[in-house]
Amino acid sequence: MRRGLTAAIGAAVLGLSCVACTNGGTAADAPPVLAPGAPGESASPATEEQLAAAQDGNGHNEADVTYMVKMIMHHEQAVEMADLVPDRVENAKIRALSDRIDVAQQGELTIMEEWLDVNVYQPARRNPAHQNYCGLGGDHHGDEAGCVELDTDHSDMPGMATPEQMAELESASGAAFDELFVKLMVTHHEGGITMAEDAMIDGRHSQVLQMANDLITDQSLEIERLESALQN
Repeated sequence: MRRGLTAAIGAAVLGLSCVACTNGGTAADAPPVLAPGAPGESASPATEEQLAAAQDGNGHNEADVTYMVKMIMHHEQAVEMADLVPDRVENAKIRALSDRIDVAQQGELTIMEEWLDVNVYQPARRNPAHQNYCGLGGDHHGDEAGCVELDTDHSDMPGMATPEQMAELESASGAAFDELFVKLMVTHHEGGITMAEDAMIDGRHSQVLQMANDLITDQSLEIERLESALQN
């Protein structure tokens, strides 16, 4: 519904601009843009944020970018945890689940990196003054001029295992490893769900919202499967 609303507003903005041009007037001469309401409801004047989203080809905000940047770091730790499994696991079900987690999160990492490149880094390289969300640091970010640096500290990121917990996981094996892996991964997934829920509230870009929604569904199921694997 959000995507349809933005598209409708965008079409209206474009249409009014063309009318103003053909009549020799300006956009200021055109009537107010109306945002379509829900079925059965009348249209209402579009908000400034809706108009900005329609006119912005990317349609993203700082919450979208912050979510993607931090979720990349979040996923990277999950992959790191999954990489410890083959040499230490005892439970075959946990081995299979960790393989699925590894594949899924590696794929999502690629998508998130591509989203940042298309929506943040490339536009910033073309016009540094146009973007506010670059210069994020790390291997996958450029040091772009005119950009506001986001805080990429993950110490307060929900669900992240501490260095001490990661060291303990690395030194464990057999049933002890299985139990600790499930404990840490369930906590990790719960934190990821919290981040995704925040993005659903504060974000704006349709792809980010879809990814956050999918993460909530997928990782909720994975939590159930991980906990069930220890019980059977």
